[in-house]
Amino acid sequence: MPTLETVDLWIQGNVLDRSAWDRSSEKSIAVLQAERNLARWYPDSEITDEFVAYQAIWELQGMDPALKFQKQGVKSVSEGEDRIDYLARDKVAPDVREILGPPAYELIEEAPVILEGGRLI
Repeated sequence: MPTLETVDLWIQGNVLDRSAWDRSSEKSIAVLQAERNLARWYPDSEITDEFVAYQAIWELQGMDPALKFQKQGVKSVSEGEDRIDYLARDKVAPDVREILGPPAYELIEEAPVILEGGRLI
């Protein structure tokens, strides 16, 4: 099971752009949140230090104020002639998605509706 120490060691040895991680004072919470989300999104996969590291950094990068607007559903902000459009940000870190594929919530298919007997009115 990944811990803050093992995830931090993995990040220090493997991640070039770790500025969000290095600046954060909430690393332990980021690790817990990443573990919890990955366990829910990839229930059949082993959660390693690598996956937790990528997801924790992704979660910390999401603390950017502009990304908070996206989470709240803001599509654009404009002031005078300046305008910023926000695209939807994926919940899953790109590196995790590349390795593990789509998360479980994207794989759930709606059950087919079976009508047996009766009639529509």
